[in-house]
Amino acid sequence: MNLISLICGCKDYGLNSIFKDLTCHIKRGERLGLIGPNGTGKSTLLKILAGVEPLVSGERKCSPRTNIELVSQDSFRNNNHTVIEEVLSNCGEKRELLLRFNQLSKEIARNPKDEVLLAALSSISERMDTADAWALEQQCKEILNRLGVVDLYKPAKELSGGYQKRIKLASALVAQPDVLLLDEPTNHLDASAVEWLQNWLKQFQGALVLVTHDRYFLDQITKRILEISHGNTRNYNGNYSIFMNQKAKEEKAEASSLAKYKSILKRELAWLKQGPKARSSKQKARLKRIEKMQSNHPIKISNSLEIESKSKRIGNLVIEVENLTATNNGEVNGKKLFENFTYRFTPEDRVGIIGPNGSGKSTLLDLFAHRKSPTMGKIRLGSTVSLGYLDQQTNDLNKGEYDKKKVIDFIEEAAYQIDLGKSQITASQLLERFLFTPAQQHSSIKKLSGGEKRRLSLCRILIQAPNVLLLDEPTNDLDIQTLSVLEDFLEDFRGCVVVISHDRYFLDRTVDRLLSFEEGQIKRYEGNYSEFLERKQIAAHKLTKRLNYKKDLQSSVSQKDELSSSCCSHNLIDLHNAKNSSKPRKLNFKESKELERLNQDLPKLELRKIALENELLNSGGNLTNISNQLADLVNQLKVSEDRWLELSERES
Repeated sequence: MNLISLICGCKDYGLNSIFKDLTCHIKRGERLGLIGPNGTGKSTLLKILAGVEPLVSGERKCSPRTNIELVSQDSFRNNNHTVIEEVLSNCGEKRELLLRFNQLSKEIARNPKDEVLLAALSSISERMDTADAWALEQQCKEILNRLGVVDLYKPAKELSGGYQKRIKLASALVAQPDVLLLDEPTNHLDASAVEWLQNWLKQFQGALVLVTHDRYFLDQITKRILEISHGNTRNYNGNYSIFMNQKAKEEKAEASSLAKYKSILKRELAWLKQGPKARSSKQKARLKRIEKMQSNHPIKISNSLEIESKSKRIGNLVIEVENLTATNNGEVNGKKLFENFTYRFTPEDRVGIIGPNGSGKSTLLDLFAHRKSPTMGKIRLGSTVSLGYLDQQTNDLNKGEYDKKKVIDFIEEAAYQIDLGKSQITASQLLERFLFTPAQQHSSIKKLSGGEKRRLSLCRILIQAPNVLLLDEPTNDLDIQTLSVLEDFLEDFRGCVVVISHDRYFLDRTVDRLLSFEEGQIKRYEGNYSEFLERKQIAAHKLTKRLNYKKDLQSSVSQKDELSSSCCSHNLIDLHNAKNSSKPRKLNFKESKELERLNQDLPKLELRKIALENELLNSGGNLTNISNQLADLVNQLKVSEDRWLELSERES
């Protein structure tokens, strides 16, 4: 059954065609991903599916009873709702029942014998049973907590854009719609929230249409891909990996067809240059064929964005921090974000920064860029360091002060040309490599989409040839094509890269070391994000194994006793006498306390062992001291486990 259908749909903005003759059906259980360069109309298509924006021509079919939720990138509704009220706003009857129940409960508390109120409360309770509305408020709180929103009763309009986007997402999830339309839902979420959302969507019963740059997310969720490019659309069955395989085969075939086309045209033009006497009698038909070939556009191979790495010379000292501490307000009495962080960045560092939202990741980059001052500690930058800082908000463009400025002027303010080593290119040529057409270059910045503004900011940074790149969520709003080339660029970049990102694929491709914000401390891990997750899973498995150790052991002892009893039942009296003669004495008071203490200490010792192992793996300091501590701890663990085993057997 089709929930939404677009039939021969066309959409354009003046001369800019978004798509034409699009026929698309959204069925129950749909898992559709929309892919295409920035500015090609992915967000517009979501709005058309939602009925928010009209088609220029064609037809949209949708039952009025179909519940559709769109989580767009538009600004938040300006009202006085608290966070929890905003999330409940799309819950329809359930919300009204819950609010009415709470109101009646307050009135009955004042008038406990009022029979009218009691009857009304009973009626509402029955309706809440029927609608399954009892768990609604708790469900809202749980989803908000998973998305990193903790202040539920603060006015939603006072929160930052990132938090407002999370509230809109939570509201849509709680509503459990028939069709869920998500535009870049992973933006502003940390890695754990992205992981949770991914698992939630896998269990979602309704239809889902998704726009995202997160390739792992896209690969796990989607079962069909719709590509939008240059006014054309193309449908592919399968997830992102299958789409990429099919796309590679198509582009190879198109390249072959283009080469064949050029070969034929070259041969025909060579014939045309011959004298009239050398041509055959059928020259009129052949001339018409050449004319037709020249007038027809050949098969278009997708434009590829190419950026070459060229940066200023960098010395040995890049960024050095010592005992760095920061608070949320920069004052000593403020809430501590992190403390005592010491690290020396090298010229070839590729460092990823991860951690929960609000833990201080962006603050750390602001400290490196001298936008903020540390609460305590020292920061030193090398004399040859030239910083390029792409912040999360693309502040210069989002403030609106550049809206009337032309795209080309914005870049030429930074530099007129860029030195690529063997050659130089102008600002206009660089913009073309960033897929800005000549027409776009001379139009105002106001007309650009969010992703195009992000790409423009990146272009301006790179034209200045920095040797240290600070990137705060660089994947936000960029299309997958741009991301892929940016990853290639960072791989060849001759300088230091420090990047904050929730994009797991991007981190796997670009970094070889992680700084993780964990409970006020910044911990260092070698390897990319997938290796970090694997290490964490192993540590969690070891901890779980330790916590279940006592339970498993007691079960094993019990099973052995039963087996022994069964096998030796024919000699039960002799066995009983033997046991009585060698039966260990029961635990005295002191030994009972010792066993109780061991039950508490063993998990702590195991955690300490895991911490020392990580410290040994990541430390660049005194390895001998850490190794000695770890060896002593392993011996202590063995002695404690043997003693625990002895006392536990006697207790049982």
